[in-house]
Amino acid sequence: MTRGARRLPDPTDTDHRTPGGPPVTSRSGRFEILPDVMLAWTPAADPENEAEWVGASSASWDLDGERQGQRTAWKLAVSHSREKRVGPGTVGWVHEWTGRGRIAAVLVFDSNPYSRTGPTNEVEWYAEGVLAVIPPEDRVDAETIMAHPDWKPSAPYVGARGRQFKDGAPVAPGNAAVLRELVDAETARWLSKDARAGAR
Repeated sequence: MTRGARRLPDPTDTDHRTPGGPPVTSRSGRFEILPDVMLAWTPAADPENEAEWVGASSASWDLDGERQGQRTAWKLAVSHSREKRVGPGTVGWVHEWTGRGRIAAVLVFDSNPYSRTGPTNEVEWYAEGVLAVIPPEDRVDAETIMAHPDWKPSAPYVGARGRQFKDGAPVAPGNAAVLRELVDAETARWLSKDARAGAR
C-alpha cells in the first residue's frame, strides 16, 4: 500500500476528465458525499515510532497529548470521481498495516476530490482534510473490531489475515458506528467536533 499523506495541491494543478464520463471538478455539487471511508497507512520499520507518523502525515501532538490535527492532502484510489465520493464532512478511518492491523488515526475531509498530473503524467486524485493521530496505546486493533457483535466482516477487518482495500473504500454505516464506539474518548470528542465543523 502507498503511504497516504501527500503535499497540498499547487494552484496550477489541473482537473481532468473521468475516462468515459463528464468533466469532474472539485466544485461539483452533483454527487453524494460518503459519510465514512477507509484509508491505509503503511508504517515504517518501527510502527510504534510516533515521529515516523508525524513525518508521514504532517500531524502532531502537543505536550499535553491534545490532538493538533494539521491539514493534509490524501491520495485516493477510489471514491473520487463517481456519484458517491469523498467530500466535506467525510471521515477517513486510517488503517495501520502492522500485524493484523488497527485504526491508527482519523481524518476529517473538508474538500471535494480534485485531480492533478503525477510525476509520470498519470492522473492522481486527492482530497484535503485534518488528520489526528491516535496514540499507539489507544489504537483499536483488528481483534477488538472483529469481536464486536455488530461488526459485519469487511476489509480490512475480515478473516485471519485481513484483506487489502483501496484508499477511499466506503465504510458501511453500521461498521462506522462500531468504529466510533471503539475509539478512545479523546479521539471520539475530537472527531465529533471536527466532523461537524467539516460538514459546514
